Amino acid sequence: MLTAAEVVREACDVIWSKGQVDRVADFYSEDFKADYPMTDWGEGLDGVARLAASVREDIPGYTEHIDELIEAGDEVVVRLTITGTNRRTGTQVSFRDVTMLTVRDERICFQRGLTDYLSLYIQLGVIEMPAA
Repeated sequence: MLTAAEVVREACDVIWSKGQVDRVADFYSEDFKADYPMTDWGEGLDGVARLAASVREDIPGYTEHIDELIEAGDEVVVRLTITGTNRRTGTQVSFRDVTMLTVRDERICFQRGLTDYLSLYIQLGVIEMPAA
């Protein structure tokens, strides 16, 4: 039996970094739900698969590196560094994400978090930091 941390590590690697979207059901529950501001995950396995495919299309080379992982029973908190290339601009990007996940029966059933869009948008030139 896999621990919650092992499920999350494998999902980060297989689904998000390697892009094996056809394996979503190996890591996420059918009744999966997410709570992220500014990101529409949809619900269930189809929602996860659509988002994973979209991310890989918009950010080729999308990779999640786990910087820190904390496990407390069925709850896991992960601090990630996400890297890739913006498809539209060709710009290499690197930004952080903090994700909190609930794992039940070796499947992720709930996920919520915050993505550092400010850093991403600055790198893409969408937002400029004011001069100090």
